[in-house]
Amino acid sequence: MNAWRLGCCGVLLGCSALLPAQQGLEDDRGRQDLSRMQRDLQSSRSELDRLIDLRRRHDLGLPPEEDPTAPRPTGPLSSEQRERMQAELREQESATASMLERWNRLRSMAEQLRAEVAERATQPRPEEPFAVVPAPGSAPASAKVEGSGTLRSTPPPAATATGATTGPAPTEAAPAATAAPVRLPPPRALIHGSSDHLRVGEALCLAGQDLVLRAESARAGGQEEIARQLDHEAKERLQRALAELEPLLAGVEPPLAALFFQGRCRELLFRHAERYDGLSLSRSPREFQQREQEVRDPFVAITGRDVQKQGKRGEIEVLGAWGRAAQAALEHFRWTNVHGTWQPKIAIDSIQWSGEQAP
Repeated sequence: MNAWRLGCCGVLLGCSALLPAQQGLEDDRGRQDLSRMQRDLQSSRSELDRLIDLRRRHDLGLPPEEDPTAPRPTGPLSSEQRERMQAELREQESATASMLERWNRLRSMAEQLRAEVAERATQPRPEEPFAVVPAPGSAPASAKVEGSGTLRSTPPPAATATGATTGPAPTEAAPAATAAPVRLPPPRALIHGSSDHLRVGEALCLAGQDLVLRAESARAGGQEEIARQLDHEAKERLQRALAELEPLLAGVEPPLAALFFQGRCRELLFRHAERYDGLSLSRSPREFQQREQEVRDPFVAITGRDVQKQGKRGEIEVLGAWGRAAQAALEHFRWTNVHGTWQPKIAIDSIQWSGEQAP
Protein backbone atom coordinates (compact mmCIF):
# COMPACT_ATOMS: atom_id res chain seq x y z
CA MET A 1 0.00 0.00 0.00
CA ASN A 2 2.78 2.36 0.85
CA ALA A 3 4.56 1.47 -2.37
CA TRP A 4 1.49 2.34 -4.39
CA ARG A 5 1.23 5.73 -2.71
CA LEU A 6 4.86 6.42 -3.36
CA GLY A 7 4.40 5.65 -7.10
CA CYS A 8 1.42 7.98 -7.40
CA CYS A 9 3.37 10.74 -5.73
CA GLY A 10 6.23 10.28 -8.24
CA VAL A 11 3.84 10.51 -11.21
CA LEU A 12 2.28 13.70 -9.88
CA LEU A 13 5.68 15.25 -9.30
CA GLY A 14 6.75 14.40 -12.93
CA CYS A 15 3.59 15.94 -14.40
CA SER A 16 4.01 19.10 -12.36
CA ALA A 17 7.59 19.41 -13.74
CA LEU A 18 6.45 19.08 -17.42
CA LEU A 19 3.78 21.79 -17.17
CA PRO A 20 6.19 24.80 -17.13
CA ALA A 21 8.18 23.43 -20.14
CA GLN A 22 4.99 23.00 -22.21
CA GLN A 23 3.85 26.48 -21.26
CA GLY A 24 7.20 27.89 -22.54
CA LEU A 25 6.82 26.16 -25.92
CA GLU A 26 3.34 27.58 -26.36
CA ASP A 27 4.61 31.09 -25.55
CA ASP A 28 7.42 30.82 -28.17
CA ARG A 29 4.98 29.65 -30.85
CA GLY A 30 2.68 32.54 -30.05
CA ARG A 31 5.51 35.07 -30.37
CA GLN A 32 6.51 33.65 -33.81
CA ASP A 33 2.92 33.86 -35.03
CA LEU A 34 2.71 37.44 -33.81
CA SER A 35 5.93 38.41 -35.64
CA ARG A 36 4.69 36.84 -38.88
CA MET A 37 1.36 38.66 -38.65
CA GLN A 38 3.15 41.96 -38.01
CA ARG A 39 5.29 41.44 -41.16
CA ASP A 40 2.24 40.62 -43.23
CA LEU A 41 0.55 43.74 -41.91
CA GLN A 42 3.54 45.90 -42.86
CA SER A 43 3.65 44.39 -46.36
CA SER A 44 -0.07 44.98 -46.80
CA ARG A 45 0.30 48.61 -45.71
CA SER A 46 3.22 49.12 -48.18
CA GLU A 47 1.20 47.63 -51.03
CA LEU A 48 -1.76 49.80 -50.07
CA ASP A 49 0.43 52.92 -50.10
CA ARG A 50 1.82 51.95 -53.54
CA LEU A 51 -1.65 51.44 -54.97
CA ILE A 52 -2.82 54.76 -53.59
CA ASP A 53 0.25 56.49 -55.09
CA LEU A 54 -0.42 54.89 -58.48
CA ARG A 55 -4.00 56.07 -58.39
CA ARG A 56 -2.91 59.63 -57.58
CA ARG A 57 -0.31 59.63 -60.38
CA HIS A 58 -2.93 58.32 -62.78
CA ASP A 59 -5.37 61.06 -61.79
CA LEU A 60 -2.66 63.72 -62.23
CA GLY A 61 -1.55 62.38 -65.66
CA LEU A 62 1.92 61.39 -64.46
CA PRO A 63 3.81 58.28 -65.58
CA PRO A 64 3.21 55.14 -63.53
CA GLU A 65 6.71 55.21 -62.07
CA GLU A 66 8.80 58.18 -61.22
CA ASP A 67 11.88 58.75 -63.41
CA PRO A 68 15.00 58.35 -61.23
CA THR A 69 16.92 60.75 -63.53
CA ALA A 70 14.32 63.52 -63.26
CA PRO A 71 15.54 66.61 -61.39
CA ARG A 72 14.22 66.99 -57.89
CA PRO A 73 14.00 70.27 -56.06
CA THR A 74 16.29 70.49 -53.07
CA GLY A 75 13.90 72.80 -51.28
CA PRO A 76 10.61 74.61 -51.65
CA LEU A 77 10.14 76.42 -55.00
CA SER A 78 9.88 80.18 -55.05
CA SER A 79 7.45 82.08 -57.22
CA GLU A 80 10.26 83.24 -59.56
CA GLN A 81 11.53 79.71 -60.03
CA ARG A 82 8.02 78.45 -60.73
CA GLU A 83 7.41 81.18 -63.33
CA ARG A 84 10.74 80.46 -65.01
CA MET A 85 10.01 76.75 -65.17
CA GLN A 86 6.56 77.43 -66.58
CA ALA A 87 8.06 79.71 -69.25
CA GLU A 88 10.54 76.99 -70.22
CA LEU A 89 7.71 74.50 -70.40
CA ARG A 90 5.74 76.78 -72.72
CA GLU A 91 8.80 77.23 -74.98
CA GLN A 92 9.33 73.47 -75.19
CA GLU A 93 5.67 72.91 -75.97
CA SER A 94 5.83 75.56 -78.72
CA ALA A 95 8.95 73.94 -80.25
CA THR A 96 7.29 70.54 -80.12
CA ALA A 97 4.18 71.88 -81.85
CA SER A 98 6.32 73.52 -84.56
CA MET A 99 8.27 70.32 -85.21
CA LEU A 100 5.07 68.30 -85.29
CA GLU A 101 3.55 70.68 -87.84
CA ARG A 102 6.67 70.47 -90.01
CA TRP A 103 6.67 66.68 -89.80
CA ASN A 104 3.03 66.52 -90.86
CA ARG A 105 3.75 68.86 -93.78
CA LEU A 106 6.70 66.77 -94.96
CA ARG A 107 4.69 63.58 -94.62
CA SER A 108 1.91 65.01 -96.77
CA MET A 109 4.47 66.08 -99.41
CA ALA A 110 6.03 62.61 -99.41
CA GLU A 111 2.63 60.98 -99.82
CA GLN A 112 1.82 63.34 -102.70
CA LEU A 113 5.14 62.52 -104.43
CA ARG A 114 4.50 58.79 -104.02
CA ALA A 115 1.08 59.21 -105.56
CA GLU A 116 2.55 61.13 -108.52
CA VAL A 117 5.22 58.48 -109.07
CA ALA A 118 2.64 55.71 -108.96
CA GLU A 119 0.44 57.63 -111.41
CA ARG A 120 3.33 58.18 -113.83
CA ALA A 121 4.29 54.52 -113.64
CA THR A 122 0.80 53.51 -114.78
CA GLN A 123 0.72 55.97 -117.69
CA PRO A 124 2.08 54.70 -121.04
CA ARG A 125 5.35 56.27 -122.05
CA PRO A 126 5.52 58.08 -125.41
CA GLU A 127 7.27 56.07 -128.09
CA GLU A 128 10.69 57.45 -128.96
CA PRO A 129 13.57 56.19 -131.10
CA PHE A 130 15.85 53.82 -129.28
CA ALA A 131 18.77 51.62 -130.18
CA VAL A 132 19.66 48.16 -128.94
CA VAL A 133 23.37 48.12 -128.13
CA PRO A 134 24.87 44.60 -128.52
CA ALA A 135 26.92 43.11 -125.72
CA PRO A 136 30.73 43.12 -126.09
CA GLY A 137 31.88 40.18 -128.20
CA SER A 138 28.50 39.50 -129.80
CA ALA A 139 27.94 39.54 -133.55
CA PRO A 140 26.71 42.90 -134.87
CA ALA A 141 23.07 42.93 -135.86
CA SER A 142 21.76 44.91 -138.78
CA ALA A 143 19.25 47.62 -137.96
CA LYS A 144 16.32 49.01 -139.85
CA VAL A 145 13.97 51.91 -139.30
CA GLU A 146 10.32 51.02 -139.00
CA GLY A 147 7.41 53.09 -140.11
CA SER A 148 7.04 54.91 -136.79
CA GLY A 149 10.65 56.05 -136.85
CA THR A 150 11.77 53.52 -134.24
CA LEU A 151 15.14 51.88 -134.80
CA ARG A 152 15.05 48.15 -134.15
CA SER A 153 17.71 45.51 -134.62
CA THR A 154 17.17 42.37 -136.62
CA PRO A 155 18.22 39.20 -134.79
CA PRO A 156 21.59 37.64 -135.67
CA PRO A 157 21.75 34.38 -137.64
CA ALA A 158 20.36 31.43 -135.69
CA ALA A 159 22.81 28.86 -134.38
CA THR A 160 22.52 25.17 -135.23
CA ALA A 161 22.84 22.28 -132.83
CA THR A 162 26.58 22.03 -133.49
CA GLY A 163 27.10 25.70 -132.61
CA ALA A 164 27.64 26.96 -136.19
CA THR A 165 25.49 29.78 -137.53
CA THR A 166 23.33 29.50 -140.62
CA GLY A 167 24.88 32.67 -142.10
CA PRO A 168 27.96 32.89 -144.28
CA ALA A 169 31.13 31.19 -143.13
CA PRO A 170 33.35 33.39 -140.94
CA THR A 171 36.59 34.65 -142.38
CA GLU A 172 39.87 35.41 -140.67
CA ALA A 173 40.14 38.89 -139.23
CA ALA A 174 42.35 41.21 -141.24
CA PRO A 175 45.10 43.20 -139.49
CA ALA A 176 44.11 46.56 -138.06
CA ALA A 177 46.40 48.41 -140.47
CA THR A 178 44.78 46.91 -143.59
CA ALA A 179 41.18 46.85 -142.33
CA ALA A 180 38.83 49.47 -143.66
CA PRO A 181 37.91 52.17 -141.13
CA VAL A 182 34.58 51.93 -139.37
CA ARG A 183 32.25 54.51 -140.85
CA LEU A 184 29.66 55.73 -138.39
CA PRO A 185 26.27 56.43 -139.98
CA PRO A 186 24.39 59.60 -139.08
CA PRO A 187 22.53 59.42 -135.74
CA ARG A 188 19.18 57.74 -136.11
CA ALA A 189 18.37 56.82 -132.52
CA LEU A 190 18.76 57.86 -128.90
CA ILE A 191 21.09 55.91 -126.66
CA HIS A 192 20.84 56.63 -122.96
CA GLY A 193 24.44 56.53 -121.76
CA SER A 194 26.54 57.83 -118.90
CA SER A 195 26.16 61.38 -117.58
CA ASP A 196 29.73 61.38 -116.23
CA HIS A 197 31.47 63.99 -118.40
CA LEU A 198 34.94 62.89 -117.31
CA ARG A 199 34.39 59.24 -118.21
CA VAL A 200 32.81 60.02 -121.58
CA GLY A 201 35.54 62.55 -122.42
CA GLU A 202 38.26 60.10 -121.44
CA ALA A 203 36.71 57.35 -123.58
CA LEU A 204 36.46 59.66 -126.60
CA CYS A 205 40.03 60.87 -126.14
CA LEU A 206 41.40 57.32 -125.92
CA ALA A 207 39.33 56.30 -128.97
CA GLY A 208 40.79 59.19 -130.97
CA GLN A 209 44.30 58.29 -129.84
CA ASP A 210 43.76 54.68 -130.90
CA LEU A 211 42.61 55.82 -134.35
CA VAL A 212 45.72 57.99 -134.67
CA LEU A 213 47.93 54.96 -133.92
CA ARG A 214 46.02 52.88 -136.49
CA ALA A 215 46.51 55.65 -139.03
CA GLU A 216 50.26 55.66 -138.39
CA SER A 217 50.37 51.88 -138.92
CA ALA A 218 48.41 52.19 -142.16
CA ARG A 219 50.67 55.02 -143.34
CA ALA A 220 53.75 52.92 -142.59
CA GLY A 221 52.22 50.16 -144.75
CA GLY A 222 51.74 52.53 -147.67
CA GLN A 223 47.94 52.84 -147.32
CA GLU A 224 47.59 56.62 -147.39
CA GLU A 225 43.86 56.74 -148.11
CA ILE A 226 42.99 54.52 -145.15
CA ALA A 227 45.34 56.55 -142.94
CA ARG A 228 43.60 59.75 -144.05
CA GLN A 229 40.15 58.38 -143.20
CA LEU A 230 41.35 57.18 -139.79
CA ASP A 231 42.89 60.59 -139.04
CA HIS A 232 39.64 62.38 -139.91
CA GLU A 233 37.64 60.05 -137.65
CA ALA A 234 40.17 60.60 -134.88
CA LYS A 235 39.74 64.37 -135.27
CA GLU A 236 35.97 64.02 -134.91
CA ARG A 237 36.27 62.04 -131.67
CA LEU A 238 38.86 64.40 -130.22
CA GLN A 239 36.64 67.41 -130.89
CA ARG A 240 33.70 65.63 -129.26
CA ALA A 241 35.91 64.80 -126.26
CA LEU A 242 36.78 68.50 -125.81
CA ALA A 243 33.09 69.41 -125.99
CA GLU A 244 32.28 66.73 -123.38
CA LEU A 245 34.97 68.01 -121.00
CA GLU A 246 33.90 71.65 -121.36
CA PRO A 247 31.44 71.66 -118.35
CA LEU A 248 34.21 70.35 -116.06
CA LEU A 249 36.79 72.81 -117.36
CA ALA A 250 34.51 75.81 -116.78
CA GLY A 251 34.97 75.57 -112.98
CA VAL A 252 37.46 77.46 -110.85
CA GLU A 253 39.60 74.37 -110.19
CA PRO A 254 38.78 71.71 -112.81
CA PRO A 255 39.82 68.12 -112.13
CA LEU A 256 43.42 67.30 -112.98
CA ALA A 257 42.31 64.36 -115.14
CA ALA A 258 40.06 66.66 -117.22
CA LEU A 259 42.95 69.08 -117.74
CA PHE A 260 45.28 66.27 -118.80
CA PHE A 261 42.86 64.85 -121.37
CA GLN A 262 42.17 68.36 -122.66
CA GLY A 263 45.89 68.87 -123.27
CA ARG A 264 46.21 65.46 -124.90
CA CYS A 265 43.28 66.14 -127.26
CA ARG A 266 44.71 69.53 -128.22
CA GLU A 267 48.11 67.96 -128.88
CA LEU A 268 46.65 65.33 -131.23
CA LEU A 269 44.57 67.97 -133.02
CA PHE A 270 47.74 70.07 -133.32
CA ARG A 271 49.48 67.18 -135.10
CA HIS A 272 46.45 66.70 -137.35
CA ALA A 273 46.57 70.37 -138.33
CA GLU A 274 50.29 70.07 -139.09
CA ARG A 275 49.68 67.15 -141.43
CA TYR A 276 46.48 68.22 -143.22
CA ASP A 277 45.94 71.97 -142.65
CA GLY A 278 49.44 73.23 -143.41
CA LEU A 279 50.16 74.43 -139.85
CA SER A 280 53.88 75.22 -139.54
CA LEU A 281 56.18 77.73 -137.91
CA SER A 282 57.53 78.96 -141.25
CA ARG A 283 54.15 79.50 -142.96
CA SER A 284 52.03 80.81 -140.10
CA PRO A 285 54.24 81.52 -137.06
CA ARG A 286 51.54 83.42 -135.13
CA GLU A 287 48.92 80.68 -135.44
CA PHE A 288 51.55 78.02 -134.77
CA GLN A 289 52.67 79.69 -131.53
CA GLN A 290 49.06 80.27 -130.47
CA ARG A 291 48.17 76.62 -130.98
CA GLU A 292 51.35 75.60 -129.20
CA GLN A 293 50.41 77.69 -126.17
CA GLU A 294 46.90 76.20 -126.15
CA VAL A 295 48.45 72.75 -125.89
CA ARG A 296 50.80 73.79 -123.07
CA ASP A 297 48.19 75.62 -120.93
CA PRO A 298 46.45 72.55 -119.42
CA PHE A 299 49.75 70.82 -118.62
CA VAL A 300 51.19 73.98 -117.07
CA ALA A 301 48.06 74.33 -114.92
CA ILE A 302 48.52 70.75 -113.69
CA THR A 303 52.18 71.27 -112.77
CA GLY A 304 51.22 74.43 -110.88
CA ARG A 305 48.50 72.71 -108.82
CA ASP A 306 49.74 69.16 -108.22
CA VAL A 307 52.62 70.09 -105.91
CA GLN A 308 53.40 68.18 -102.70
CA LYS A 309 55.56 69.47 -99.87
CA GLN A 310 58.09 67.17 -98.22
CA GLY A 311 60.69 67.50 -95.53
CA LYS A 312 60.38 68.19 -91.85
CA ARG A 313 59.29 71.78 -92.42
CA GLY A 314 57.78 71.34 -95.85
CA GLU A 315 60.62 73.21 -97.53
CA ILE A 316 60.88 70.72 -100.44
CA GLU A 317 58.25 70.85 -103.18
CA VAL A 318 57.83 67.86 -105.50
CA LEU A 319 55.32 67.13 -108.23
CA GLY A 320 52.59 64.59 -107.72
CA ALA A 321 51.59 61.84 -110.13
CA TRP A 322 49.55 64.13 -112.39
CA GLY A 323 52.24 66.79 -112.21
CA ARG A 324 54.96 64.39 -113.34
CA ALA A 325 52.77 63.12 -116.18
CA ALA A 326 52.05 66.69 -117.32
CA GLN A 327 55.75 67.56 -117.16
CA ALA A 328 56.61 64.52 -119.29
CA ALA A 329 53.89 65.49 -121.80
CA LEU A 330 55.28 69.04 -122.01
CA GLU A 331 58.82 67.78 -122.61
CA HIS A 332 57.62 65.29 -125.25
CA PHE A 333 55.62 68.01 -127.03
CA ARG A 334 58.62 70.38 -127.01
CA TRP A 335 61.06 67.73 -128.26
CA THR A 336 58.70 66.70 -131.07
CA ASN A 337 58.30 70.30 -132.21
CA VAL A 338 62.08 70.79 -132.29
CA HIS A 339 63.30 67.44 -133.61
CA GLY A 340 60.19 65.81 -135.04
CA THR A 341 60.97 66.70 -138.65
CA TRP A 342 64.45 65.14 -138.60
CA GLN A 343 64.97 62.37 -141.14
CA PRO A 344 68.17 60.32 -141.59
CA LYS A 345 70.00 60.90 -144.87
CA ILE A 346 70.43 57.16 -145.35
CA ALA A 347 67.61 54.74 -144.62
CA ILE A 348 68.45 52.71 -141.56
CA ASP A 349 67.19 49.50 -143.18
CA SER A 350 69.65 49.97 -146.04
CA ILE A 351 72.72 50.03 -143.77
CA GLN A 352 74.65 46.77 -143.66
CA TRP A 353 76.28 46.30 -140.28
CA SER A 354 79.57 44.51 -139.80
CA GLY A 355 79.14 40.78 -139.48
CA GLU A 356 75.73 40.86 -141.14
CA GLN A 357 75.27 38.81 -144.29
CA ALA A 358 73.80 40.54 -147.31
CA PRO A 359 70.39 39.19 -148.36
